[in-house]
Amino acid sequence: LWPALGRVSAMRILVAALAVAGNALGFTAHTPVLLSRHGAPRPDATTTLGAAEFETSGEVLPADLADRRSVLRSAGLAALSFLSASNPLPASAEATRAVGSAEKSCREAGDCLQKFELDGAVGWTWGGKDRCDAADPRCGVNGQLMDEAPSGSPVPDGLGLRVTDVVEIDMGVGRQERLVVRIGLYGDACPASVSQFLDFVSTDPRGGIDMIAKKLLAEDNFYAFSVPVNFNRGGALNIVYPEQRLDFGVSSQTNAYGRSKGLSKTDGFTPQPRPDRSDIATEVSPREHDVPGLLSIPKNGIGYGGSGFESEDEAYGSAFQITAAPVPSMDREGRRVVGQLMDSESMAALARLASLPTKKGFKGVIPGLNAGPPLLKVTVNNVSSSSADSNESRS
Repeated sequence: LWPALGRVSAMRILVAALAVAGNALGFTAHTPVLLSRHGAPRPDATTTLGAAEFETSGEVLPADLADRRSVLRSAGLAALSFLSASNPLPASAEATRAVGSAEKSCREAGDCLQKFELDGAVGWTWGGKDRCDAADPRCGVNGQLMDEAPSGSPVPDGLGLRVTDVVEIDMGVGRQERLVVRIGLYGDACPASVSQFLDFVSTDPRGGIDMIAKKLLAEDNFYAFSVPVNFNRGGALNIVYPEQRLDFGVSSQTNAYGRSKGLSKTDGFTPQPRPDRSDIATEVSPREHDVPGLLSIPKNGIGYGGSGFESEDEAYGSAFQITAAPVPSMDREGRRVVGQLMDSESMAALARLASLPTKKGFKGVIPGLNAGPPLLKVTVNNVSSSSADSNESRS
């Protein structure tokens, strides 16, 4: 975008300069000339300088367009020839990419703002050739290849909080990679929040968060139907905040249901609304978001993440998050920690996911807004849960 704008601006400046020069040299005189309809002088025209009109069988047109076009064309070619002659390249000069090299060099020198290289200042790397393969575990969030793959932070200290249940999420990254994270839940510290989370990741095909089934039956609405929203059905890693946090959920209940049934149309499907759980909203977070590997849900529970302006179909797109670093802003958002990752394998998987390159879009040009969907699609293969007592031997 910036290089294109730069070229357009430079062209406008050149045209404006030539126009000013033309005015100064008197090229704006309305000297008529006979033109064909293609803009070329008529071969049968006879002209006399200074005359207002010419008697000819041709048509009489003002000469502004022809004169200015000719002058600008000649001046432009002369200017380009002058620039080329004043900056000759040696025969042995190496060809460099016009896009990407300036941003990289100014970042290395630390003078992007002084040189007005805004792409380099915000960390934008242009060109697919400059980006590493996202399937490589050493490919970092900035698209540059790291010396080694991230190894993961230490497992969080439980701070005396008892883990009552363990949830295992099996995810596919791209086409070949597979990662597993094991999450311990603080069922004693925040029972209502943990109960809702277990409903959301239920292994029962008919399980999930269901707020509408009784309502549809009471209304005798035979044409509308719904199913509980379940992370096992359409769950995915939707947003990566690079090396900060991961955002999981079901981005569209309608699409998730359609894919699960192999349907191209889901006429009559009614998505689940946001739950009304006052018991969850009053629970206090048992700890701060001060280390990597903590499971966090919105203040009012699952279904109230994101911006708050999402439709009911998209209400569960930001169901829960996992910290990949200390994130004090999550405390200020009123979010609640309800669990933690349980082992080094899970922490390594967390580090891998948090370093995935993202699809930044327009957010990439604004400093600090570099979050986005991962370049490699991360989907949920399977979710299982069990009591902590049956997992003590594995912990």
